[in-house]
Amino acid sequence: MLGKRSKMFFGISLGALVVSVILAAWGFPKIVSKQIQKNVQIDNSSAMFEKWRKMPMPLTFNIYVFNVTNAEDVNNGAKPKLQEIGPYSYKEYREKTILGYGDNDTVSYMLQKTFVFDQEASGGLSEDDEVTVIHFSYMAAILTVNDMMPSISGVVNGALEQFFSNLTDPFLRVKVRDLFFDGIYLNCAGNHSALGLVCGKLKTDSPPTMRPAEDGKGYYWSMFSHMNRTPSGPYEMIRGRDNVKELGHIVSYKGKRFMKNWSNDQYCGMINGSDSSIFPPIDENDVPDKLYTFEPEVCRSLYASLVGKSSMANMSAYYYEISRDALASKSANPDNKCFCRKNWSANHDGCLIMGILNLMPCQDAPAIASLPHFYLASEELLEYFDGGVSPDKEKHNTFVYLEPVTGVVLKGVRRLQFNIELRNMEMVPQLEKVSTGLFPLLWIEEGAELPESVLQELRQSHTLLSYVEAVRWALLALAIIAVIVSAVAVARSGLLPVWPRNANSVSFILSPHPTSDINKVH
Repeated sequence: MLGKRSKMFFGISLGALVVSVILAAWGFPKIVSKQIQKNVQIDNSSAMFEKWRKMPMPLTFNIYVFNVTNAEDVNNGAKPKLQEIGPYSYKEYREKTILGYGDNDTVSYMLQKTFVFDQEASGGLSEDDEVTVIHFSYMAAILTVNDMMPSISGVVNGALEQFFSNLTDPFLRVKVRDLFFDGIYLNCAGNHSALGLVCGKLKTDSPPTMRPAEDGKGYYWSMFSHMNRTPSGPYEMIRGRDNVKELGHIVSYKGKRFMKNWSNDQYCGMINGSDSSIFPPIDENDVPDKLYTFEPEVCRSLYASLVGKSSMANMSAYYYEISRDALASKSANPDNKCFCRKNWSANHDGCLIMGILNLMPCQDAPAIASLPHFYLASEELLEYFDGGVSPDKEKHNTFVYLEPVTGVVLKGVRRLQFNIELRNMEMVPQLEKVSTGLFPLLWIEEGAELPESVLQELRQSHTLLSYVEAVRWALLALAIIAVIVSAVAVARSGLLPVWPRNANSVSFILSPHPTSDINKVH
């Protein structure tokens, strides 16, 4: 009877071991994966949805301005001396408006950003501070004309002298509030014959950085007011319900599945990655080497390269940072050759200089993007200045710490600098003596670090996962122990020949003279 029970116990424990192995190897990971997917997918029932729709905390939007300290000398051909002033800090609030859901597991939405000046974070700086900077909008206008028809640059410049008030040189003396958001007034009520052409083109093109004045006689130009006024999009993004690995991937922007700005090139025009607000969980066995985000401001996707595993807020994280290849010249990265579109100076062909991107095909203005202080760019760009430009990885790098289980960004910073060429033009009085070079206006720093309340939620989730892991291996260990105990019991019961019941047999085996009695003669 005892033997039968032992055998039944052995069978049950063996079956439990098989089930435990299946659960440990497949079942528990599958259950955990499904639960994570349920919480991070873009769906009304998920824990992530409302945080994705409306960010629970504002991003930090810092602006650093390059103040020109020797403008008069530059007008006479001297090297510029620059002074970085900042940060002018703003709180950036983000909210998405859902437009609808697609049959292919996508969601369409508009993204509204709202910027509010943060006096405390800005320290002693004020929006009423006055700075001297490169006259970005004037240089954009005269460069566009000069590239199209150099012979009429002087004539159009006469109209621009009425369009831009106090246009004595290529520099703008302005309050930072007007430069950033409030706007600089541009006059269309002049008597110059070419002024109507300039204002007519603005009316036709409606560039985002321009807004019509209330009096109908001009425009206001600023760097960022359009982001406050108008939502961007629509974006079409994968929700991650069917395949969590595709969560956050931008499928289209403004109805376009690739950007046609780069001569319809499939590589440069490819929309790849997320909008930087959400990423899929990372498979520890298949960690991506590159993390892509789509950047509408530059009409392309950019990527950060994996550096390695790190720790952030007492949690494991993967650290990515922008690499030299992302904005490399085509000689360093042949894939980037399709970003070379137009000359930005007499000496260089588009993106052939390391670390810069021509935004003319994207913004219809001869602006040049780079990392702050020309970080990771060609050193020859620094030779143009007599101080004030000094790249530093710690200050000017772009990076992100990604929590692998949920794909949540624990900390991330995106940095971008806007530049324009200061070009010598003999027929333009304001430019006849300046030396040609790439001139920075300002750079932005957009980032966030999760507040302690959200971090605590993540830590609690990690604690629950650790409990699940403990149960997973505890069940397997108990099943193994049960099999061993039941196997011993069955063996001792005599149902298996591996454990003899007679204790003398042991003595027999251990006896130094086991055959002595057999050979004894009586």
